[in-house]
Amino acid sequence: MVVPEKRQILWQETEFAALVYFGLNTFVSRQEGNGRTEANAFYPTSIDIPGWISTFKSAGMKGAILTVKHHDGFCMWRSKTTSYTVAFSPYKDGSGDIFREFAEACCEQGLKVGFQFSLCDRNTDKKGKDLDDLICNQLTELLTEYGKIYEVKFDLEGEKQHDYDMERYISLIRTLQPDAAIVNGPDVRHLGNNKAVCRPEEWNVIEPVNDLQKIVKIDSSKENTYRAPDGAGQMQLDLGSRKALKKANSLCWQPVVVDYSMRGNWFYLRDEDEVSMFLQNMKKLYFSTVGANASLELGVPIDQRGQVHESEKLTLESFGIDMGMLTRRPLVKNSEVTANCGGNTVDNLKKDDETYFDSGKTSSPIEITVNFGEEKIIKMISLGENIATGQQIEQFSVYTLEGRKFKKAETHTVVGYKKLILPKKPMVTSAVKIVIEKTRDFATLKHLEIYSA
Repeated sequence: MVVPEKRQILWQETEFAALVYFGLNTFVSRQEGNGRTEANAFYPTSIDIPGWISTFKSAGMKGAILTVKHHDGFCMWRSKTTSYTVAFSPYKDGSGDIFREFAEACCEQGLKVGFQFSLCDRNTDKKGKDLDDLICNQLTELLTEYGKIYEVKFDLEGEKQHDYDMERYISLIRTLQPDAAIVNGPDVRHLGNNKAVCRPEEWNVIEPVNDLQKIVKIDSSKENTYRAPDGAGQMQLDLGSRKALKKANSLCWQPVVVDYSMRGNWFYLRDEDEVSMFLQNMKKLYFSTVGANASLELGVPIDQRGQVHESEKLTLESFGIDMGMLTRRPLVKNSEVTANCGGNTVDNLKKDDETYFDSGKTSSPIEITVNFGEEKIIKMISLGENIATGQQIEQFSVYTLEGRKFKKAETHTVVGYKKLILPKKPMVTSAVKIVIEKTRDFATLKHLEIYSA
């Protein structure tokens, strides 16, 4: 019953994006400005925004999110609401607009455009409704003058100045960019920790935390139920299992975002040039997030030149090469694929991008067998549910053909939008069988691929 909105599907399809940190803090070696640093401190010497996007694309990223305003209130676009912007900096003699150049470079190179926006603004004295008006006017500029926006990410950190009118902001975004997903809002939730450690089972169907989300009630005659939001370093380890939802009367669809910097801090610090993320750490992060039904927004600090530093550039480009090598030999398209439920052959199996497999309502285990015709070394298995119909798979196992019999190699829990499996032990086999053992009434797969060495 609980399925995503169109904007949530489009957002989750992005999978992997750059979260770009660049602003006044970059030039004064701070992580949080006080709003009093003069705008003329913003002075990149050899900025290369198309180069940023090219690097992100080489890593396999599908989107890029620019921090257009941090807690200091400095605007990375030519806002008419304040003089605290790039228009009052030496950049291009005051004629520059970082977000415009960023959005244009993304569009030219095929990446989706998003922005991160801090509600905390230390450069203004406005309070109450006046502050809400300022925020809405700035959001209106960003949402109407820079093309299609796929994500609006609210930065909720910084001191609380007042109770922000989130309902008003959400309504404005829905009106101006209805397909934009609101992160740290009604559409997408934060993981709940800053260590990028996902839950053993990451469900998109959970209890809501407030009425801002689209709520589906199990019993319309009963009151809504809510979960306690993550906070103060506490993260609930189970949000979506049957046990966790046993007493729930309200449910919502809310996928999870993992944001994690390639350095110890978000904004560039010269002292961290030697502690940037190594390739092996990035691969581990990717498979534990994107490969576990989460989306990864990787923090990339831009240096004082206005470029992706060589340390991050090397890791990102190397990651793209590694992933290209890992996925260069897909097997399913040229293999014999069969499926059955409870001994009955399923004939709706397709090899396209619409619906790979739809079990229909069943209580029987679902088996999908991929026969390669010859022995292969399996490097990775990738599965993805058709989330337009919900998230249903609770447990599945992978079997490999040994001699004339299939033997269980691994067992896993949820799939969701994407599940990536790197075999724990070497898999050398001529056939793989995926057995979906537990579902919530039915199962649909939109994606199934097996990659060989």
